[in-house]
Amino acid sequence: MTLVMENVSKVYSDGPKEFKALDDVSLELQKGEFVAIIGPSGSGKSTMLSIAGALLSPTSGTVFLDGENTAHLSKRKITEKRLEKIGFVFQAANLIPYLKVRDQLRVINVIAKNKANSKGRELLEHFGLTHRTNNYPNELSGGERQRVAIARALINDPKIILADEPTASLDSQRGREVVELLADEIKSRGKSGLMVTHDERVLDLCDRVVTIRDGRLEE
Repeated sequence: MTLVMENVSKVYSDGPKEFKALDDVSLELQKGEFVAIIGPSGSGKSTMLSIAGALLSPTSGTVFLDGENTAHLSKRKITEKRLEKIGFVFQAANLIPYLKVRDQLRVINVIAKNKANSKGRELLEHFGLTHRTNNYPNELSGGERQRVAIARALINDPKIILADEPTASLDSQRGREVVELLADEIKSRGKSGLMVTHDERVLDLCDRVVTIRDGRLEE
């Protein structure tokens, strides 16, 4: 298992008031499995994804990333694990506006102290972006920006891909193309994928669909 969440809860406090965003959630991701999380706004989808990616700590419960309990890791180790093991794809591409396409991927290599640039070239070619390497984000279409974001998420060959509403800013055709790219990468390379989405048009591309309501999972 690349990702295991066991009896995870997340409680937010505002003075005497408490709000339980996640309530005893358990989930396991297999290699090569692409899972979608659906549910109404405010149901806990983004909180669950953030905890899965070690961006948030659970109030209770346990999260294992690639076999390691995140509660036993220092902040530095958790940061390293996110860089090495997890690729994030967000609702907005979140590209750095003053960097050309090729440099969007290089900056991750620099942060990770990874000197291999050939992977970046391979990914841009794989996603049909070779002709865009010298373009800035504002010169790309929405679909191209998301493809760059996916390539950037994959630059360090992560074992887990976490996607938060990756089709939200795209039309139906471009949105499906983006999720097809994610699904192909996950299945062909034996990664694990977890995607939060409201887009029911792409659910057929997933192996499993999990519904969350009021912080609890319904499979």
